Amino acid sequence: MSTTYEHPAAHPPPPRQPLHDVRAATTLARARPAYAGGLRAGLATIAPLLADGVLQTGGGSWMSLAGLNGALIDRGGPYRARAIVLSALALVSAVLVFLGTVLAGHPAFAIPATFAVATLCGLMRVWPDVGPGFGVTTLVTYVIALALPAPSLRAAAMRAAFIAIGGLWAMLIAIVVWPLRPYRPVRLSVAACYRAIADYIEHIVAPRDAQAPRDPWAYKADLVAVREALEAARRSLATTRRGRSAETHRGERLLMLHELADQLYVHVLVLAEMAEGARASSLAPGAREALASAALRAAAMLRDIAVGIESERDLPRVTADWSGAMLRNEASAAQESASAEANRLQLAALLDQIADYAGVAASFTATLNSGGPVPDIDDRPELDTWPRRDTALLSIAAMLRPDSVVLHHALRVGVVTTIAVVITALLHSNHGYWVTLTAVVILQPYTGATRQKALQRVAGTIVGAALAAVLSALFGGTPVIIALIFVFTGLCVALLPVNYGAYAIFGTPAFVLLAEASAGNWHLAGLRVINTLIGGALALIGSRVLWPVDEWNRLPEFVAKAIRADAELLRRAAVVARDGGMRAIGTLRDVRRTIALAAANAEDSFQRLLGEYDGPSEELEPIMACLVYTRRVAAATAGLALIGAPAPEPEVDRFVDATARLLDDLADAIAHGRPPAPLESDAVPRAAPGVPLSPAQASMRRISRQLKLLHDAADRWMSSAIVARATS
Repeated sequence: MSTTYEHPAAHPPPPRQPLHDVRAATTLARARPAYAGGLRAGLATIAPLLADGVLQTGGGSWMSLAGLNGALIDRGGPYRARAIVLSALALVSAVLVFLGTVLAGHPAFAIPATFAVATLCGLMRVWPDVGPGFGVTTLVTYVIALALPAPSLRAAAMRAAFIAIGGLWAMLIAIVVWPLRPYRPVRLSVAACYRAIADYIEHIVAPRDAQAPRDPWAYKADLVAVREALEAARRSLATTRRGRSAETHRGERLLMLHELADQLYVHVLVLAEMAEGARASSLAPGAREALASAALRAAAMLRDIAVGIESERDLPRVTADWSGAMLRNEASAAQESASAEANRLQLAALLDQIADYAGVAASFTATLNSGGPVPDIDDRPELDTWPRRDTALLSIAAMLRPDSVVLHHALRVGVVTTIAVVITALLHSNHGYWVTLTAVVILQPYTGATRQKALQRVAGTIVGAALAAVLSALFGGTPVIIALIFVFTGLCVALLPVNYGAYAIFGTPAFVLLAEASAGNWHLAGLRVINTLIGGALALIGSRVLWPVDEWNRLPEFVAKAIRADAELLRRAAVVARDGGMRAIGTLRDVRRTIALAAANAEDSFQRLLGEYDGPSEELEPIMACLVYTRRVAAATAGLALIGAPAPEPEVDRFVDATARLLDDLADAIAHGRPPAPLESDAVPRAAPGVPLSPAQASMRRISRQLKLLHDAADRWMSSAIVARATS
């Protein structure tokens, strides 16, 4: 077996073995079961049934369905954002239930409407954080309504009302009664990084005694603590990401805070070594005092950042009351030797860089919960200042391009869903919506994940259906069924982060018992198995026939394409910056859309990698960081075009040439599986002591900061075992 360092794109992928899919389908993710989420989902599902039993409204099943959907789609986050998502889910589901009910029994209208609805639900994947789950959930609700005709428009309207009530009940639980904190473990692990770095600074850099030299490497316990904290946070981030269909804004910020902690650690390590050299060269007492004071203040600031990361509410932004100026202004040339002066100025410059990274970390921490932008630090606001017609990250034109993975998947969902509806209508299948529901849930944008999910769904359904048959025969028509629905709903949601097959095993009896909560028709379990097999076959055929592409090695291609577009955006933004005019901003529109489309395709490709990858979770962190900072380099570049005044041409040209070359090399390195070239530091703008940066210099410095993080992530990715293992 070869272990040479080659990129997967260099050769055709090896033939996939059936056992690989079985292993991937049965692999348990290294994530803790979401027991709290399961109990909450059980409450959201069972309460409407109990209320319907008392009030006799006749809509208990619809309200329960909406409650379960709301519990499944809620993944935590700011209350306002969650309220918007859950309200939209209730509204869209109610509209689709009414539409599906009205169209039921009218195939001439239902078939084209189903294709349109399914395609639009597939396109919802472009909605950050919740798009994939939102699209599938609303489409499933529509499919169920389409299969169950109602006698009148009033009955259809009542169904929609029940769905809305159930959705509001789910929102009440999610925001008021029982809010979840899914990122708590990640918060604690990232905060531990900042505390460990603060301890290291305090122990190594802060001591003032020049007669007691301190070897930074002698404090091995502190070094080990920092490295272990960083690695633990990396594993926690990757494990949490594996349980989600897409990265969330909060997850992205926690990832950036981890990256900033890693950069702080490297800079602090260098500071400790330089401080030891400065003490050996008889650094002036005043300068030693200033260095110690700055180190203590830095440690205190990092601990405050850790507190902010752990807090479940936004705390006031921590500011740096220390910088390299404390050293630059302390000693004069007459009081120290030339070497001591050089060391002092180097220490001052390094303190400035550490303060810069700490300031960015503090800014992200201050808005970690609300998700709001941070002016002058977070580069998102710079995108918001574009003309309104250009702000869409994925415009309709971009999504309709022939190479759009999102478009291909949306059309695939539309075609397969429509075929499933037609087949069940022609066969007059009892509970035929289970065929369509299975096809919708299994179908993924990539063939490998569809195949694995089909195995999980079919196997889980067979086991779960057998369990439902036994329980229906024993307890059908009794109150025990309500308790069983609660138990199975809680278990399926709790085990979803661990393995989708486990979700199917317990979700099947929950759905069967919920569908026939009062009838106890045990034969429905066997019917569900048959319908599931048909739906799974349709999904597999659709993934193989409709736009079939072996996606396993396309992630580097998409990332490289996005980075090359970053370089082109930088060149064009420099032209706008040199002219100092806003009218030319429209020329950046196409390249910005190219970046957005490539980044979205890369996210989908990375999701595919999560489904097929069975190695250590921490190896995925560099890829996650590359995806994040590819977008953030583009966001920072937008600021260069928005400085509003002509930029100094030679300085901008020098910076753009060096940075664009580096981005092109990064793209080439990722595409060919080699480490990137070293960073060039000469082009990074520097201001004279006491002189503030110009708008152009500040913008270029922000780009440099994001580029440094992107370069480091790409270097780790290309040097990791995951690259070599892909062709081994």
